Amino acid sequence: MRAKPNSGCTGCGHQDHADVNAAKNILERTLQVATQTLDVLGENGHLTLRGAKALNWRAQPLRRNAPGCLGSCQCVVGCPTGAKQSVQLSVLPDACTAGARIITDAHVQHILTDPDRPGGPRAAGIAARRPDHTTFEILAPLVVAAAGALQTPPLLRRSGLGRHPRLGRNLAIHPATSVAGRFPAPVARGAAVLQSAGVEELHSDGILIEATAPPPGMSSFIPPGVGRELRTELENAAHLATLGAMIADRPGGLVLGSRHTLVRYTLGRRDGHRLMRAVKAMGELLLAAGAEEVLTGIAAAPRARTAAELADLLQNITPRQLHLSAFHPTGTAAMGADPQTAPVDPHGRLRGVQGVLVADASVLPSCPEVNPQLTIMATALAITEAATAST
Repeated sequence: MRAKPNSGCTGCGHQDHADVNAAKNILERTLQVATQTLDVLGENGHLTLRGAKALNWRAQPLRRNAPGCLGSCQCVVGCPTGAKQSVQLSVLPDACTAGARIITDAHVQHILTDPDRPGGPRAAGIAARRPDHTTFEILAPLVVAAAGALQTPPLLRRSGLGRHPRLGRNLAIHPATSVAGRFPAPVARGAAVLQSAGVEELHSDGILIEATAPPPGMSSFIPPGVGRELRTELENAAHLATLGAMIADRPGGLVLGSRHTLVRYTLGRRDGHRLMRAVKAMGELLLAAGAEEVLTGIAAAPRARTAAELADLLQNITPRQLHLSAFHPTGTAAMGADPQTAPVDPHGRLRGVQGVLVADASVLPSCPEVNPQLTIMATALAITEAATAST
């Protein structure tokens, strides 16, 4: 998690942003968000801070929801000490105390509605199926759709509630790429965390750079070569420090389908240029931190030993040649005051039916410039609290 105090919802038409900000404060306390301590930051994070200082760039340890972190660096596969505050530790116990019943291994087929209610159709519950193909229903006058930006639109379509022309449109993601630097001394030693330090220097341009310490299998696409050449590179992976950059894109993707989800996305020209700029910036930072060479992850320009050599290499590279990943999809059931452009109203209520709330990343109308976990959770909390207060 990367939390930022001013990363709340923007442009959504929400009538009271104070509700979201108050919810964020509650969640920060619940999740115990705090700046990562230096003792478990890891060499990768310290090198990033050193390189940023040499370039006079703004950088600092990240804020994380990991109290008591021991630096196991296994966040991506599950924290062995429970410090990462997964939902079974942070929010589900409160839900169970409040009377929630948790059902797992069940696929929601559709939302049930009563079409003959005064004032128009209203939610009546959900129909679900277990892995053994047995089915069951849960009856309720209020249904919260929180299947994420990629699955909420298909769920609503399967339920006959996907008639709004903008549902499934406006998909935004965080396109991302990575660069590694090879250092004389081992980097992978001692305690470390997966995401340790953030570089804010290019944040005003929608570019966020973070120090990462992924397991070798997750970063094996960065070293050049295949077969024996790649194996030789990976044998020396302990000397690599990895940086990742993600950008806030211009929403423009699509989520299609109802039974089977189809995602369409095209990287915009402006976003491609920003990714190229991010690759150059990450390489410069690693070299400033003392890297002997930079591994770009680009097959046509795999390595550089100086900033000048890196700049020359990248002049002939296009965004199509980058090895990209993507994170944090948002926007496909955007909240907004205008019923013509927003499938969901400013209070999280799905238009065209009563009793259906959408409370996940799909309601965010534009791409957040940081990891949106806290913003998503705060928005969902504000939506559901407002709905329960009015009943």
